[in-house]
Amino acid sequence: MKKYLGVISFALIILVICFFTANITQVIDPGVTTFRVLMILGIIISFSFSLMSEKGICRKLALGLSIFVGFFYFIAIELMRIVFQGNGF
Repeated sequence: MKKYLGVISFALIILVICFFTANITQVIDPGVTTFRVLMILGIIISFSFSLMSEKGICRKLALGLSIFVGFFYFIAIELMRIVFQGNGF
């Protein structure tokens, strides 16, 4: 099972990216809380699976992509939400 965690993690982070893209392009319209919960859980689970997987190319790809998506989500979504909500938007 441990050798497949890298592939599962990579597939999960791709699904998180697709969910984010579908939300941005208004293909789907989940509620704000649902969007935040699914994004955060997807990133955390993908990161955890990639840390537990065997060393290899899938682990490196999944780990790098999880970190990149996590930083992008935190900066672009959560940090900007805090800034704009604090200024009355």
